[in-house]
Amino acid sequence: MAGSSYEWIDYKVADGVATITFNAPQFGNALGLNGLREFLDALYRSEAREDVGAIVLTGRGKAFCSGFNLKEIPAKDLDIETIAGHFRVAAMWWHQILHLLTRVPKPVLAAVNGVAAGSGLGMTLCSDMAVCKDSASFFPAWHTIGIANDATTSYSLAKIVGFRRAMEWMLTNRTVRAQEALEWNVVNRVYDEASFDRNVSIIARELADGPTHLQGIAKAGFHMGWRQSIEEATEFEIQNVMKTVRHPHFHKMLTRFLSGEQKSNKAQVNLPN
Repeated sequence: MAGSSYEWIDYKVADGVATITFNAPQFGNALGLNGLREFLDALYRSEAREDVGAIVLTGRGKAFCSGFNLKEIPAKDLDIETIAGHFRVAAMWWHQILHLLTRVPKPVLAAVNGVAAGSGLGMTLCSDMAVCKDSASFFPAWHTIGIANDATTSYSLAKIVGFRRAMEWMLTNRTVRAQEALEWNVVNRVYDEASFDRNVSIIARELADGPTHLQGIAKAGFHMGWRQSIEEATEFEIQNVMKTVRHPHFHKMLTRFLSGEQKSNKAQVNLPN
């Protein structure tokens, strides 16, 4: 797959930094199967290139990434086994991407320019560093459509934000705004609209100029130090996803979503201050 043939992402390399930009703003940068294939291909290319010292992930428009494009679900007759098969294939691609983000021996910076929902949140958590605009937001999303949490959150979320906050976030399914995401260690820095691109460029170039082999060793060591491997965690995740895809609640929630009745945050719980 040549870079010039990418449709759902933009890919460029400059000054030692490979930048992958999700390019489906009409879908909130949610990625379908073709987009996932392109994304994985771009990651492999970035890993192989000796002139790449760091990788930046970002989105075009007002969203970073809204996860998997549910509009691609073959839901015309809502045959649950057909839908389940589609989810399994999508999960295979997402998990390969998320595994690679944690394994690639180069720094990965998530530059969260807007909404990060579902696997967009998972990507942020799997990246080595993350910065966001002050208008960005983070939303688990899975319970909104009636399925179990996915995208490595059982591996990464509690380790990053702590057990109590992880449980609160998943059980309430609420949106976390930029400043709270900073306080919870979901991101390293928050920047305003005017300074975001400049600061992302500065951080990325500093990462790219660093000793890549030592950065890779540190990264691998941190992940190895966590008790459960990402493969074990995501295997349990997909088992749970497949169980919940076959649950009547998912059928109901998907029908609502596809008919346009469901608002993005309808399943959240609002906690008192």
